[in-house]
Parts: sequence; structure tokens; C-alpha cells
Amino acid sequence: MPAAGEPPAAEGPASAGVAHINAHGEQHHQGVLRCRWTEQKGRILHAARDFAEGEVILVESPLHIVQEDEASPAFKHLQQLCADREDDFDYDPLWYWCALKSLTKEELQGARLGGWAGADAAVQHNLLLLHHEEVSEPSSSSEVLVKELAPGASPMLVERLTQIWVLNCFEYSDAPQGYSTYFFSSFMSHSCWPNAVWHYAGADHVLRARRAVRAGDEVCISYLPEHGLMQSAPVRRLELHDTKRFWCACERCSGPRDLGRGLWCPLCGEGAVFARSPDPGPARDDQLLAAHLAGAACEGCGRSLGKREAARLAGHEKRLKGIVDDYAERTQAGSAASIAVKELQATEAFIDSAFAQHALADLAWEQLADCYAAHQRCADQRRLLERRCSFHAAAYPGLNGSHAWSLEARGDAMMRAGGRAPRPGGARQAGGRRERVWQVAAREEPEQALQLYAEAQRILTLMFGEGHEYVTHVERKRRRAERAAAAIADQQKAGAQHSEGKEDAEAEEA
Repeated sequence: MPAAGEPPAAEGPASAGVAHINAHGEQHHQGVLRCRWTEQKGRILHAARDFAEGEVILVESPLHIVQEDEASPAFKHLQQLCADREDDFDYDPLWYWCALKSLTKEELQGARLGGWAGADAAVQHNLLLLHHEEVSEPSSSSEVLVKELAPGASPMLVERLTQIWVLNCFEYSDAPQGYSTYFFSSFMSHSCWPNAVWHYAGADHVLRARRAVRAGDEVCISYLPEHGLMQSAPVRRLELHDTKRFWCACERCSGPRDLGRGLWCPLCGEGAVFARSPDPGPARDDQLLAAHLAGAACEGCGRSLGKREAARLAGHEKRLKGIVDDYAERTQAGSAASIAVKELQATEAFIDSAFAQHALADLAWEQLADCYAAHQRCADQRRLLERRCSFHAAAYPGLNGSHAWSLEARGDAMMRAGGRAPRPGGARQAGGRRERVWQVAAREEPEQALQLYAEAQRILTLMFGEGHEYVTHVERKRRRAERAAAAIADQQKAGAQHSEGKEDAEAEEA
């Protein structure tokens, strides 16, 4: 029977394997998640009980692991086939090697070049239940693989297995490069506002609650990296379509406002205007369209943008996208210090004039902060890192790795001293500009670094657990900041005692 609050199980077509998936969950994961079939999304997983923020939901070992094998004559022949017949092979050799390594012993009878170890029938059965597009006929690559390497296998089976690995694998190792698949975890849907997050513990896949999960809630993860969740909806949707072949319609991609696409209102110059989320369904590209801004209301004056104002703001977005791409190219080609400070300040002034809460501004601030650091302008670097932290908190309320890593970077900057640098101060002028004032040299601020490291550590611990390298890395920095703060406190105390002693001596002489 379903747990209280859990939707009744719907098995859908027999090919969906819902009963088998739930039996697997009962056997290996105490039934904490239940699979059901929906017409809109196919197989999804629901929580069978409540989970607190940061709580481990399940730990799953790999279903199958495949790595490059340079010692295998068959793998070397596969590499040569991919190089010689580029028109037939769309993917890198490892993808096809994953498919070949997922064939059973019976299907590998008569395999060429000494053969290779495959998968047992139970593993292959579970692999074939993972999501993949319907295959009506094999590709030329699958036919070549069967002819050249695995004559006992079906080209249709090789095609299905290839697509399964392309759509469901996780990176497992770098040297040699390897991929892994996980069975139960593969049935979790994507959301740009996920309530769960996964990480590795060795080879195991650990799933944690990203926020409180109630019994009956669908459990979703993000198919995007943490920084990808900070992008605007059009960018996220295209990335998901290009990599996972679907157009996202989650609450962030279909909500009333895109919190990663806010600009200053051109009508009043004070309030922020947020673009609407994209229309559902396919998009031509990830372009930030003026149509999503037309009709949007300012949060300050309440007036709605006309087509002319919307086009003007979309032009600002296009310009900033060009700046971000240009900076990325130039900093990769040489030192960040090669970009003149005046140019950095001009770029920053443009951002201030047009962008209230925008993913492109965040990307630009990341580059500008690195450039300011290269110029030893620590105060400017700190200021922009603070802006990044504020953007992340506003654009994605809740636990996010990008927010934690920006807090960590800001803490690092607080532990460094630097020269004089201008910073915005006073009231913001029309259009978002802030008056520039000069500040004294930035000094080490270990007390502030401690607070930043502590918050970063809190977020990362909830997402990845206490022993994860992300957490222990920040913990080491936090301890260094703690020692530095204690040393400064001791110096201040010694200085105060010295001053008191000097005053007492002068009083006695008098």
C-alpha cells in the first residue's frame, strides 16, 4: 500500500517496468521512493516518507561501469573505426564501447579481436529500462559495430544501448575516462528548482534532500550543473534540449517571472523589470527575446514596458552577452591583467546602468572580479564578489553550490590585502548608476572571512555531507581564518595593554 500522502502507483505500459522498478526499490532502498507512470512525464519517483533538508534519501551503487581500455585490441579497433568513418559515428568511441560492454555473454559469442567482458543478463535488463528515445531502425554505426566487432549481437540492441548510455550516464573517472549508470536514480525527473541533489561517495551515488521533502512529493534533481541553475530560463532550456533532448517546463521555466533576467525600468529608472518566462515548447535558440520583456510591469512604478522599451533592454542584453564572450576569450588567451582598469570600470558602469538582477551581469562580475584581482585591486574584487553572492541568493532562493562557492571566493578575498580602489557609494543615480568614491587600501578581514566560510560550509554540508571534499576544503580555510582572527585579537590586546602601561608610567612621572 502507498504511504500516507503518496499518490497511488500507476504502472503504465508493461514496457515501462514500473512494478520491477518498485520491487528493486523495496529490495535495495527500503521503499523510500516509489515509481509511478504519468502521461506527461512517463516514469517519475515520489517520496514514500518525509525527508528533512540535507537528509540522505538513498545511496546507490553503480548499475554498470565502463572505462576506456587501451590494452584491448577491440577498443583500439573501435577508436580506428570512429576516426576512419566519421560519417557513420556521431559520438566519441567510449559511448560505443559502453554499448558493446553492455552485451551479454551469449550476444558476445564470436566477438572479434579476442572479445571483451560484457554484462550479465540482469544488468542488461535494467539498462534497457532506462530512458531512451524509441528506436525504429539501427544507425549505420550500430551496423558497422556488429559487422566489425560483435556479429552475435543485434544492431537494434546495440543502437538502443548506445542511446541509453548517451542519455543516462554519469562521468565516473578521468584517467582512464569512464562512465557509469545508476538504475533507480535514473528515473528522477529534472527540475530547475530541484528538491534533491546527488553526489558521489566513492563509486556510489548519494541522493540528499535539497530542501524539506514531504511524503508524496515528486523527487527531482537537476540535470544541469550548479552554475547552470543560475542562468536565465532560455539558456537553461536550450542546454537541456541539446544535452537531454527535452524542453523544460518546470516551475522556474514556466513561472510568471525569470529571476535571472531583471533590468532597470527605462520609464522610472528606479524599479526592476523582470522578463516573463519563455513560452512552453520548442525554442529556436537561447536568445533573450524582447517579446519576453514587452508588457512586463516595473516593480517600482508599476508601468508596463512597450515594444520600444523592451527592444532597448534586449539590446543591452545582447551587448553584455558580447562583452562576456569577449572577456572570456581574452582572459583565456592571456592574463586577466591585460585588460585595462578603465575598460573594466566602463563595463561595470554599463552593467550598473541597465541590469538589476541578471545572469549575464553575474557572469560579467565573475570576470571583472578576476581582472581586478590581477590588478591588485582587492576592494573592487570584494565588492563584485559581494554582488555575485547577492544575485545568487535572490535568483535562486535555497541551497545552491554556486552561492556557496561565491561565498567561499569572497572569504578568500577577505583574507588578502590590496591597494587603493574606487567603489560605488552613496545613493544610486537614475538608471542604476552609483557615484564612485575612493576607499583606503583593503586590509585583511579574517572575522568577515570566518562568517562567509561558515555560511559556505553550512550550505555545502547540507548538500554534500560533512566528509565531502567541498566541505573539508572550506573547513581548512575557516580554521586558517580563525587563527588569523585570533592573532589579530591578541595583537590588539597587547597593543591596548602597552598603551595602558605607558599611560600609567607617564602618570607616575607626573
